Amino acid sequence: MLGAPAAACIVTLAATPIVTVCMHRLAAIDEVTARSSHQAPTPRGGGIAVVLGLFAGVVVTVLTRGGADSPDLLPLTAAAALFGLIGLAEDIGGVTAKRRLALHTATSFVIAAMAVLGALLGDPAPGLLIVLLVTVAAPLWITGFVNVFNFMDGINGISAVTAALAGGACTTLGATHDLPTLTVGGMLVAASALGFLPFNFPHARIFLGDVGSYALGAVLAVLAVQAVLAGIPPEPALAPTALYLADTSTTLARRILAGEQWYSPHRSHAYQRLIIAGWSHVRVTGLVAATTALLIALSLAAFGPPAGRFAADAAAGLVLLAYLRAPRWAARRGQPGQPGQPGQPGQPGQPGESGESGQPAQLPAQRRPAPTDDSPDRRTAPGSAR
Repeated sequence: MLGAPAAACIVTLAATPIVTVCMHRLAAIDEVTARSSHQAPTPRGGGIAVVLGLFAGVVVTVLTRGGADSPDLLPLTAAAALFGLIGLAEDIGGVTAKRRLALHTATSFVIAAMAVLGALLGDPAPGLLIVLLVTVAAPLWITGFVNVFNFMDGINGISAVTAALAGGACTTLGATHDLPTLTVGGMLVAASALGFLPFNFPHARIFLGDVGSYALGAVLAVLAVQAVLAGIPPEPALAPTALYLADTSTTLARRILAGEQWYSPHRSHAYQRLIIAGWSHVRVTGLVAATTALLIALSLAAFGPPAGRFAADAAAGLVLLAYLRAPRWAARRGQPGQPGQPGQPGQPGQPGESGESGQPAQLPAQRRPAPTDDSPDRRTAPGSAR
């Protein structure tokens, strides 16, 4: 069983330097501008290596496993391939917002149909009510979370670490409930993400790009759908995505209520405001990882008695609230005169930081804020929270 994740990790590790060279030759570079947060021109499109790693793991799985317990990796493979291609087109040439949204939606319907059909052909098949609910909700869920993942992919390591944790959570759920699709799918995602991590954290030599954020977002969304169809409660199925969902939804709601142009690029996600408050990329990514791990742990109470489940759900809500409030606390605690802290305009912080001024002041509404590392605002879809 370990051969497939090993192949995924090794292929990603080996392919990333090659992809980096190719992206340089294709001029798929995020240049430094007045609105940039990175300090040197950096290639994007590193997610190509992640997708290749996933494909390698799937091939090894198909060659080494068979029979009735073979995992249903077709939806995962299709999600990585199709959404990866859409992202690659964006990274290299650009896709209009309307066309991109249409492609996302159509692809999500296809992948959702694959997941539902695979579950119906499995043993045991899910109940009719679950099938109907997932059939209606899954296309919207996949489309939405692909974009959420893309919006949140903005600092070094944040999405690779989140994907690794999500993959680990799926692996654990699959192993403890005899669900080979979740077990193998989770291992492949975690292994591919870990294979890419050294090239993106703590210092980014290449960004995931849209190809990587779309592919990983789609794969995680598909695994959540397959988990629900297999009878996993919604809390553990969605816990790895909860922080990304909370950050994006509250940011979008806040911008709409403030009368801002909600679809325009910005830097007002909670994790971005922590960077502005003076935190390093390493510190913010660590906070996101720790919070996500805690949410995953709390979600396991869904398998226990109702009272414990309710208490864990309430605790998870408080954890998310604390994360969303963290930028305010960080801005208040910032000490002027310290490197990387508010009060040092224009001075870079610790290695891996964006090198922005770190001023905690509110960004003027008419000012278009700088894009973040992994997800430049060169092409922002309607509904983008960036």
